[in-house]
Amino acid sequence: MSNTPPNLKRILFVDDSLEFLEMIERIMGNWSNGEWQIFLAQNSGKALVILQENNIDLVVIDVQMPVVDGIQFLALLNRKYPTLQKVTLSAYADEKARAACLSNGAELFLEKPRDSEGLEIIFGTLRELARHKPASGFRGVLRQVSLEDVIQMECLNRNSSILEIHAGKWRGQLFIKDGSIIHAHIGTRNGEAALNKLLSLRGGEFNLKPFVDPPGHTIDGSWEFLLMEAARVRDEMAQKPEEELDEPVDDTGLDVIPAPPTSITISPEDIPEPPAPKKEPSRPARIDEMVVCSAKGEVVYEWQCGNTNERISFLEFISQKSLQLGEGLNLGDFDRLEIIGGRSRIVAQVKMDRGIFLRTTKSQARSLE
Repeated sequence: MSNTPPNLKRILFVDDSLEFLEMIERIMGNWSNGEWQIFLAQNSGKALVILQENNIDLVVIDVQMPVVDGIQFLALLNRKYPTLQKVTLSAYADEKARAACLSNGAELFLEKPRDSEGLEIIFGTLRELARHKPASGFRGVLRQVSLEDVIQMECLNRNSSILEIHAGKWRGQLFIKDGSIIHAHIGTRNGEAALNKLLSLRGGEFNLKPFVDPPGHTIDGSWEFLLMEAARVRDEMAQKPEEELDEPVDDTGLDVIPAPPTSITISPEDIPEPPAPKKEPSRPARIDEMVVCSAKGEVVYEWQCGNTNERISFLEFISQKSLQLGEGLNLGDFDRLEIIGGRSRIVAQVKMDRGIFLRTTKSQARSLE
């Protein structure tokens, strides 16, 4: 039978200063009255070994460390141990470091104690945090998240929800039912036109609300194709002059249709030539295969893919090359790779948390004869 006390908390301190670690072990060990088992590590490598061999309840990380600093190590721990409670200590408590630590999963960002009183405050704070058992599930802060990311998370989890979007004067809603986008509206737009407009907004706020049935079912098709089509429309709109992008908007966020003049005089010379007959619009592309994988290469979603491992290997290759291109050519963040040949199209998208491989075939238009 184990002699370990049931309420014992295992606390890991990571700091490159051995003198500071020994002081922490001596003083906080005495103050804890046997409630803590303290582990010490002078670098991230030793800390990872301790984490693998012990069930640590709380890790306290120094921000200013050589080779792998505290923020980098914190980001690694946040991916590898998302439920582990993490606190950062810094001798230079600037706002930039604070924001970086909190956005990478730290529960608290604390200034290193400069005297015994400050050390006692730190101990009391850590003791209360260690006593608190985290609730099940995920916690965190989303900063500058895109609407595409939110929609993909909802659809991949087959959730039902309403996504409310606020951006300046624009107000819109997106309805997701069992992982499928079924309706969208913004201003006077509905359906796919509204979805494309929502995804073209450059910034704003969103709120997820419980699902209720929309006034109509205006959108069909897979969410993957809808997001890709919205991205294509957004790219095309980006090439237009700014004054052509949007029709006038009033204070309610609704599209304003300009009122006609009170009187119009038309001479025969003003009558334009009749427009040429419109061509039949092309039919939407057919999705031939699709793979969605996690950052670790694990299959999240697969449809009609003959060789999943080949597709994931291709995404890993694209991920490596995109990093090299971004660093070497200073082109910014990589978005996606598109390969178009004949009637087929391949899109490979690589993000921090996922990879998507999609192959489509453009359907031939029906003959009018």
